[in-house]
Amino acid sequence: MGVKTGNIGASGIVTASETRMNTGFNLSLSGFGTATVALQRSFDDGATWATIEAFTADTEKLGESHESALYRLNATAYTSGTIAYRISG
Repeated sequence: MGVKTGNIGASGIVTASETRMNTGFNLSLSGFGTATVALQRSFDDGATWATIEAFTADTEKLGESHESALYRLNATAYTSGTIAYRISG
């Protein structure tokens, strides 16, 4: 996996953030107004997703993935702000 970056400006799944990881990873979220962004994981190639953690403020997070899994960001609630994301591993 390389580096994926972008902006969140509305509710919904951030498809550009979807990536497969099986090592450690870094997540950066900044520029929150009023929003909730969930980090989600799937072990079955995207058929089902589980929320790992939800964020409502700027965040710097280190994580580990011991199996090959898909990860994505999902803006589960959004009112304002342009949230910049960076996910790498």
